[in-house]
Amino acid sequence: MSMKAARLVSEIVILSARSVPITAANLAERLEVTERTVYRDLGDLSRMGVPVVTEAGPGGGISLLGTWTSPLSGMTRDELDSVLIGGAAAADLGFARELATAREKILSETESVFSSNVLVDGPDWFMTHERPEALSVIVTALRSHRGLQFRYAARTGSRLRTAIPLGLVVKAGRWYLIAQPPGGRPRTYRVSRMTAIALRYVAVSRPVEFHLGDYWSRSQVEFDRTVRSTTVRLRVPSHSLDDLRRAVPGRVTEEAIEAGSITADDYVIDLPMEPVDVAVSQLITVPGVEVISPGELRLALHERARQAAACNGP
Repeated sequence: MSMKAARLVSEIVILSARSVPITAANLAERLEVTERTVYRDLGDLSRMGVPVVTEAGPGGGISLLGTWTSPLSGMTRDELDSVLIGGAAAADLGFARELATAREKILSETESVFSSNVLVDGPDWFMTHERPEALSVIVTALRSHRGLQFRYAARTGSRLRTAIPLGLVVKAGRWYLIAQPPGGRPRTYRVSRMTAIALRYVAVSRPVEFHLGDYWSRSQVEFDRTVRSTTVRLRVPSHSLDDLRRAVPGRVTEEAIEAGSITADDYVIDLPMEPVDVAVSQLITVPGVEVISPGELRLALHERARQAAACNGP
């Protein structure tokens, strides 16, 4: 079980066993984490359906609502892990059978309408489902606090790398390893590009302040800013802003819209975008969009639209 998964289970057990609330400071001390981590965990537990209640003031603290009891008793480590990471990830990691068993144990103790009426399908439509062979070795390394050595195929070629695994992220069916090279900073590796992967070292320690969710959120924004190397000035009708958000998604786009100016019923926006070819393919789907600058992109968009009109004329 990962460190976070084990901690969430511990928090459920502690809260279930108490008849009076416990303070965040007390819970943090017992788990040897910060209060900030405790509050993050409470949010995760609430999203999982655990009825956590927090009350401020003297006599307040953290407790579970009403007579709710945990269905965790009798579940194995793998069954708990499979529930905490979700169905799609559990299947890729080889825990499909454990997830099915865990669901049966939980449903035998609870009455769930969602279990039969809601299906969560993680990967995108028609996407090839990847199951990298390296996943099982990575899971072993995370559970046993071991290091990893692997060959990684990047744009500059294949290189042998050694790193401390910090966590796994699955995004739209694609798996990413977050790991830290010795003496370096955490980095993101696409698992399907990893080969010749093997365990290294007897035991490794992850950075105390590292939080997987925070790192992933920051890295997505940083990556988005990195690939958007061209600032484009656009005039966009207000009714097409949602089309722009769909065509060029991300926080960078939201920030550009918020910072834009309104002229009549149009928005003038300075939007960082990817190179011309990518920008054209994105903007051509936005009704009424006008490229003010750069001129190169404006001409390329005009040519793409002209070609489309010529091929689809009467």
